Amino acid sequence: MNDARASPAVSPAETQRALRKRRRGGGRFECNVGLLIGLGGLAASRLGHLWIAFDVFSQFTLQFAVVTLAFAIGRIMPRGRLLVAFLVLVAGIGGIGAWPHAASREPWVMSELKEGERAITVASFNSLYDNEQVEAVRAEIERLDADIITLVELGPNKHGLLKVLAERYPHQAECFAMDYCHLALLSKFPLENSSARTGWDGPPMIVAKLGAEFGGLTIIGAHTLRFPHALAQFRQIKALSGFIDTLPGHKLVMGDFNATPFSRITSTLANQTGLRRLTWLPSWPSHVHLPQMAIDHIFASPGIRALESERIGQSAGSDHYPIIIRLAVPAN
Repeated sequence: MNDARASPAVSPAETQRALRKRRRGGGRFECNVGLLIGLGGLAASRLGHLWIAFDVFSQFTLQFAVVTLAFAIGRIMPRGRLLVAFLVLVAGIGGIGAWPHAASREPWVMSELKEGERAITVASFNSLYDNEQVEAVRAEIERLDADIITLVELGPNKHGLLKVLAERYPHQAECFAMDYCHLALLSKFPLENSSARTGWDGPPMIVAKLGAEFGGLTIIGAHTLRFPHALAQFRQIKALSGFIDTLPGHKLVMGDFNATPFSRITSTLANQTGLRRLTWLPSWPSHVHLPQMAIDHIFASPGIRALESERIGQSAGSDHYPIIIRLAVPAN
């Protein structure tokens, strides 16, 4: 027996309304998933303060924030949700990378030098251990023209730069003879003393002290481990913090910390020593000229002030950009 009942006819107008409704709903699920990923990443970035292994997520805090914003905006769009989210995501990632370049075009004057202070420009540059562009590294060091510069990952092919730069930087300290210590400190001002340390609980480091004209300022250059060695990196930063606390007077600590401003690594160093981190600009990686992570830093004692905003330099074949800042240091 045949079923005589027929399906009700659907009018063209109803069909069009159904299609419009389907298009308006398209992408909502994907945006919800993207939003959850962004929020989950932001939450995970804070878990490093409970368990150090989670600290890796803190390195991507800015990127997770961009993901969250992109999919939140996409979700509320009446149509084209995924396209809008994608465009915001690309713009956000590009904006992070463009920020340090824009901020470095002209330094922002933050304060004026006061009586009893000396101005000093300091820089830190991870030149990449196997970087073959030695001449470019030399040219960038000279172009930066910092009063004191800490050089990290100065491979054997770049050791000769110290002699080449001796006229500009007559006061130098290095630790090339020590295992896993590829650091150098170049200064235009006399160093009262210098030393280096490796093979201890802390990171490879080089320590130098300036004279009375800078109030006996101590400068430390360091290079910590990176993920996946989060626990060892945390032990290094705890040991470095303990060492810094034994030093009298004002201090500057700079180098490659393989940790962003949102990391437990950088916050531990600041909290345990009382030093202030003066740096925010992304400095790595340099490959597509859009650095995403601020992992090179300069920390200073509270009595040291920034006269100008932080800048980045040119990569000169390295995967890092150098960072540079002009400071006011108490002279007594």
